[in-house]
Amino acid sequence: MSQGVIQGSMREAPLADIIQLVGRSGKSGCFHVQQEARRARIYLKEGRLVHAETPSAEGLEALLEVAMWLDGRYHFEASSAEVPTTLTRPNGSLLMAFGERMDEWRILSQKIPSLDLYPVSTLLPGEVPEGIGPRETSLLAVATGYCSVAELAELAGQPPLDLAKDLYGLVLAGLVAMKGIRSGRPPLAEDPVPVTAPAAGEAPPVPEATVEVPAAPPAAPALPAAAVDPQRMVKLMNYAQRIAQTAKAALPEPYHGMVNQLQAQATQAINNGEGPEAVKALALAVSRGAVEAGCAADTVRNLNAQLKALFATR
Repeated sequence: MSQGVIQGSMREAPLADIIQLVGRSGKSGCFHVQQEARRARIYLKEGRLVHAETPSAEGLEALLEVAMWLDGRYHFEASSAEVPTTLTRPNGSLLMAFGERMDEWRILSQKIPSLDLYPVSTLLPGEVPEGIGPRETSLLAVATGYCSVAELAELAGQPPLDLAKDLYGLVLAGLVAMKGIRSGRPPLAEDPVPVTAPAAGEAPPVPEATVEVPAAPPAAPALPAAAVDPQRMVKLMNYAQRIAQTAKAALPEPYHGMVNQLQAQATQAINNGEGPEAVKALALAVSRGAVEAGCAADTVRNLNAQLKALFATR
């Protein structure tokens, strides 16, 4: 704060505390809050919270949305402007809810830094996770990397924080990875959102293989992208060849051309310095290609089992 202007960062001076101080002084005006492109207004009238608005919400929903802007900045502008009354609870109750939401999001954001990230299932086609409930199982089916956390929450018709809580557990379990770039396919119309349990006797949904292989390829010391280690490149190319051979042994002959093409792409990627990521990408591309080409589900499951075994015994 300087020269009588009330302003600050939500990390350095929590907004809830500042609102409480301004409220006790009986002031009227507006807190302007911003995090990157997001903007919000929170209004007080004679010290009482009366209205909050963001581009997507107003009232309590907007106030709790702002609580998730951990890096937001704010400044207070005294004003007697007339605004609708969308907040009717006492300041203490509202600020308690604000603080609780902020604390929840601070924990969740350790694994889900932004609602604009894209959750991607790390399961291979046909792989069935153990130890999770039907809600999380169905969430895995729609975590294709195409929809962000916020978009999945909108499809589910539920608050983003609730969806993030389920995703948090899946990320901790290594079943979901958070990506910064949209990828994969859109969730299909039959994919259940919000998540539900599979019907009795029905196999769980099979996610598309658009994610990381659980184990890393050959244990070689990491080198800068610009460095060229011929020995390391030979190891990676040999590993890519083993993946291709394993895939051809598991897949019918009509799929071998696809495997050869993907191996060639992986070899080019290794030559370009992409390293182990190119090898992981090859395994994923082979599995995904088999699914998209209509390969039998049992064959895909056998393929994935052999690929996982190959990585496990590197």
